[in-house]
Amino acid sequence: MSVMSLLYALKNFIFDLDGVLYLLDRPIVENVRFANFLKDEGYNVIFLSNNTFLTREKYAEKLQKMGVNASPEEVFSSAFVTARYLEQRFPQSRVYVIGEEGLREEIKRCGLKVIAGNVKEKVDFVVVGMDRKFSFSKMSSALRFLTRGAQLIGTNPDPTYPTDKGLLPGCGAMISAIETCSGRKALIVGKPSSLIMDFVLSATGFRKEETVLIGDRLDTDIVLGKRFGLFSVLVLTGVSAREDLENSECQPDLVVENLLELKDLLLEGGALCRG
Repeated sequence: MSVMSLLYALKNFIFDLDGVLYLLDRPIVENVRFANFLKDEGYNVIFLSNNTFLTREKYAEKLQKMGVNASPEEVFSSAFVTARYLEQRFPQSRVYVIGEEGLREEIKRCGLKVIAGNVKEKVDFVVVGMDRKFSFSKMSSALRFLTRGAQLIGTNPDPTYPTDKGLLPGCGAMISAIETCSGRKALIVGKPSSLIMDFVLSATGFRKEETVLIGDRLDTDIVLGKRFGLFSVLVLTGVSAREDLENSECQPDLVVENLLELKDLLLEGGALCRG
């Protein structure tokens, strides 16, 4: 089946955030235009981030400030989905969080008890998200809770995250440190885990055959797309570069420099003409 015939079936466009719609606090203008164009044309648009800095409301505000027409209900982060995963499967759990306010707030909203670093407390789960104040003290507390029976959950395995000044250490680096000292393997909820996509498709009501995943990372976005049977687009505005494709077993269905190229392709082929 050709790329264009696959594109004709698409109704649900899932956008990664960091490296696709923005770099830190700078919008990627061409990609923002494409997202707004799709919404204006009546397509379903979802924003899916492995980042855990903010709540979904704050992510929607950030997108709006950058010119993206976004609502909180359209935003799914690994923080939000991790919190819902725990709420649905382990309600009223006690959680030690390594992460920032977005992750903490999403977990609290689900009726879960967030525990401070006091090792005398009983803890059911150690949840690790991106934490720009990650420290030896936090890692030590996590280790103590894990040796006393807590389970380890990672929001996402990204080793780095992109900014307008280059790459910075990501959540995956912090998870790896805790896995190494504890001997435990974290359950990953965010991309490329199928847990996050199961949740998103269930919440939105779209089939995988109708869905395209647009991302900037081969190791998370495109791996998830392939694993889940989604049409996958790699946009070269973030982490992965064209030369990375040469050594990658996972290949996207389409590679574009920016998303206006995808818009032109869809318009030329008539895939965006609904009639």
